[in-house]
Parts: sequence; C-alpha cells; structure tokens
Amino acid sequence: MTNREQLSMAAQNAAPSGIRRMFELARQYDDSINLTLGEPGFDTPDYIIEAAVRSLKDGKTKYTPNAGIKPLRDAIAHKLLKENGIPCDPDKNIIVTAGATQALMLAMVTLVDPGDEVIIQGPNWPDYKGQIDMVNAKTVYAKVSEENGFKMTADVIEPLITPKTKLIIINSPSNPTGGVLDYEDLLEIAELVKRHKIFIISDEPYEKLVYDGFTQKSLASIKGIEDYVLTVNSLSKTYAMTGFRVGYICANERIISNLTKLHENMIASVPEPMQMAATEALYRAESDVQKMVAYYDKNRRLIVSGLNAINGFSCHNPKGAFYVFPNITKFGMSSVAAAEHILERTHVVTAPGSTFGPDGEGYLRICYASRYEQISEALHRLLSAFGEKGV
Repeated sequence: MTNREQLSMAAQNAAPSGIRRMFELARQYDDSINLTLGEPGFDTPDYIIEAAVRSLKDGKTKYTPNAGIKPLRDAIAHKLLKENGIPCDPDKNIIVTAGATQALMLAMVTLVDPGDEVIIQGPNWPDYKGQIDMVNAKTVYAKVSEENGFKMTADVIEPLITPKTKLIIINSPSNPTGGVLDYEDLLEIAELVKRHKIFIISDEPYEKLVYDGFTQKSLASIKGIEDYVLTVNSLSKTYAMTGFRVGYICANERIISNLTKLHENMIASVPEPMQMAATEALYRAESDVQKMVAYYDKNRRLIVSGLNAINGFSCHNPKGAFYVFPNITKFGMSSVAAAEHILERTHVVTAPGSTFGPDGEGYLRICYASRYEQISEALHRLLSAFGEKGV
C-alpha cells in the first residue's frame, strides 16, 4: 500500500475500546448485568424534554450563533458565578459545545501543536489520550495513588513539566477513580500554573456528584490564572442528559474567540432545541439533581461495602462521580483477564482498569449509577462466585 493510500496516523494508532470489547463478550449471556457505561440511571426530567419539544414546535430548527444561543450563555454565566465563583461575560467568555467531549477536542485543537506535551492523570478517561493523539501531541501521565485518594496534585504534576509542556488537564471528581481535589489542592495547582505560565483545563462534568459533605470547587475561581485556565463542563451526567450533547467552555476572551472560529469548522453549532433544554435544566433542575445524588450515594455505600466483603476485591471509598475503582491484584491476573473471568463466572460486566491507561492495570472500573436492585444482584453473584473474605 502506498503512502497515499494510508489512513492517518491518528486512525491507525487509535486503540479499540476495552469497554466495547466487554460489551461484545457479554452478549452471549442473556442475564448479564452491565456496570461499565458512565450513564446516569435516571430518565431526563420531563420539563427538560418539554423545553426541547416546544422549541422544535416553534420552528427552532435553524443554525444558531457559533458560540450558542444567548439564553443558554446567560444561564451558564449565572450558574458559574452563583455556584462556582467564576465571573464571566456570556458574550465574551462562553462557548456552547456538543458535550464535554467536543469541548475538550476543540480546546485541544486550539491550544496544542504537534510535538507538544499534555499532562493528564493516570489512570484517566481514555478519550484524553485519543484526542492528544489526534493532534499529534505526546501524552504524559501523572500517576496517582490509591493511598492518596487518586489525587492529581501539584507535587505529582510539577516534576513532569518540560519546555515542551503545553497543557495540563485535571478532572475532579475523576473518571474512572471517583477521586476529588480539595480546595487546598487547587490552590497549589493554581500556583504551579502561575509559575510556569501554562494552559490548564479543569474538566468538571461530575462537579455536583459528590458525597460525605464534600463540595467541589472550581480552579477558575482562583484569582490570577484567568489567562491560562479553561473550565469545561457538560449537562450530561448531572442532569441525565447524555443524549442531548450539550456542554460548554468558559475561558478568557482571547481563547474563546479562537475556539469559536474553530468550532465553525467542526460542527458550526449545537441544535437549538437541545440548547433550550439545557437552559431549562440550569434554571429548574436543582431539586432533581439532589435526588439523583442521594440515590447514587446509596448505591455507592452498597457497592463499596459489598466489594470489600468479597475475596479478591479491595475498594477505595470515592467522594465523587459514580464509579468505584477496586483493586483486583489479588486475583493474580491482568485486569482484562480478571474482567473476563468475572464475566464468565458471574455474568457481571466490568471495565478493565487498563482501558483507562497503563496506570489502571490491577483495577476494574464499575459504574454504580444503575438501579440499586441491579447492583445488589451483581454483588450477590460476585459473593457466590468468589466467597466472603475470611471464610
């Protein structure tokens, strides 16, 4: 095959999804319990759906401004100031994107050149690495430890900074570990950003999914780093709106103006009915969010205590998101082999830790956003297959 016939290096190097592979293996079992996808276990509230339907019926089926409709940008600005302590001009500092995934890709294209280095947490959400590869940059992993609550702190990040470092990405609460960064951790990261004058993305789609009295603060609320920090968020996880594909970026005017130019080349704009639904969610859904979080917390307590009673599992108690990341090194096999072994014996589907980068080896990711009864049944099967600790 000639060079002209070759696909791009990004396409050739893209790794197949380890989660999707487990999906395919599970199809042979009619009674499988799938605990892999990061999907809220709730339907979208009716009034959010109705806002989208009204918009469609009102003929809102045309292009919108590249940066998003004014009502949604106003709602985002109101939310960021009230809840996150981030002052921003809705006309200069916000762009609406097709979920946080497109927001991150748009930011990557805007900030990073081929050969630049991007520091991310290890283990991490796999799309970070995929997007870094797509812009021909280099991924640098900041390995986090279970003993430190899976925190990507300044002392872990700073030794990795080189003259080629262009961007840092932090994610708190974290996918896949559920780890969180305290305000003191963020202050230290902000000082690092000031010293090195380096761009940083704070990826915050799980900000409201926190437990045990913890409150997630935003990095961008800290003064003095306005020229370097981009806040990325999404309505997907918080409001059970994964299929609506609405996210946003908040940053300074120079960054947003360039994001908007490149956004035109990617998707032009997010459909207006989805943006109207997002506007409704931001103004009305807080009580529903609190109910969802309370339900997830109940599931979290069940799965942590349940896994810690089963042979082979050691499960850290996360303070955020809706994932646990249990240590399964006592199985004496790779995370892929362990996930397959568990599936074969129990028909419970989990995600191998290696799916989330090399530092995820020795762990599994399990999502507890599904029904309480389903998690109970999964734990019952695991206990029956592997036995109780000490017995």
